[in-house]
Parts: sequence; structure tokens; C-alpha cells
Amino acid sequence: MGREIWLKQVGVFFIYLFAQVLFFRNLTFFDGNVMIFPYVAFLVLLPFGADNMKLLNIAFVMGFVMDIFYDSIGIHTAACVGMAFTRYQIIKVTAPSGGYDLSDVPLIGQMGFGTFITFVIPQVLIHHILLFSIEAADWGFMPKALFRAFLSSIATIFIILAVQYLFYKGFSRRRI
Repeated sequence: MGREIWLKQVGVFFIYLFAQVLFFRNLTFFDGNVMIFPYVAFLVLLPFGADNMKLLNIAFVMGFVMDIFYDSIGIHTAACVGMAFTRYQIIKVTAPSGGYDLSDVPLIGQMGFGTFITFVIPQVLIHHILLFSIEAADWGFMPKALFRAFLSSIATIFIILAVQYLFYKGFSRRRI
């Protein structure tokens, strides 16, 4: 990555971090069953060609920072690293026949809505299932944890789509 792209990614990292900590941290719906974690969008929207080791390190740092602010003990870190670990396989499954340009960032405008949503849903689900399952820490609480993960995933995906349509240029152009 060039210096300019690297600086932009650092800026986006802090934007997602501050949005999560300042706004979404205490925002829950339906008696705490739905929580929104838009910070995972930062990990989802990293370039396709991001080195796996760098991706895992970035996910670790993002999760660790979230754990500090949420006063949790490694729950966000484990969920972020788990999501980053499976990202390469999800890219392989969702890639078109020609593959992705490694410098591209997954955006609706480049991928199209259907491919983008197919790319985002499994990653968000993996993150949320890991997060709420580790938080539950008991098989007796697992049904509620999975229910919370499902509802929170839907809410997070809606926020990720809203961010795509509001802040990223060229969302209406589809890559051929």
C-alpha cells in the first residue's frame, strides 16, 4: 500500500473507532437484544489484496481497542480475528470468474449490490456469532446468544449499507 492509501486507511480506522465508541456503544434496542457494531465494516472494507498477516494484526488491534472501551476481556478481539481469519475463504467463494483486482476495496459500486451483500453477510454473521457465543460462555445461554447475533447482524448490515450509500463515491456504478 502506498503512503497516501495507508494514511487514508488509518483515518478511516479512527472514524469507525470513534463512531463505535462515542455513538453506538450505548445504543441498544429491544431490551439489549440488538447491538450495532459498525466498526466491523472497517475490516470488511479493507482491500481484497490485503496481506493475511497484516489483516489479522489489524483485526487484533481493532478488537483490542474495542475491548478496552467495552471493558471486555478479549471478546471483541477474538471475534475480529475470527472474522479476519475466514475473510480469505469468503473472498474466494464470492469472487467472480475473473477474480477481484487486488487493489480494489469491496464497495457496492464496484461489486454490485448482490455480490456485496453476499460478501458482507457471512463476515458480519461470523463476527457476531463469535462475539455473542463467547459472551454467553454457557450452552444454556446459546439460543439467546444466537438470537442476539442474528438480530444484531441484521442491524449492523443495515448500517454498513447506509454508510456505503451515504459516504462512498460511485455507489451506482457497477463493475463489469
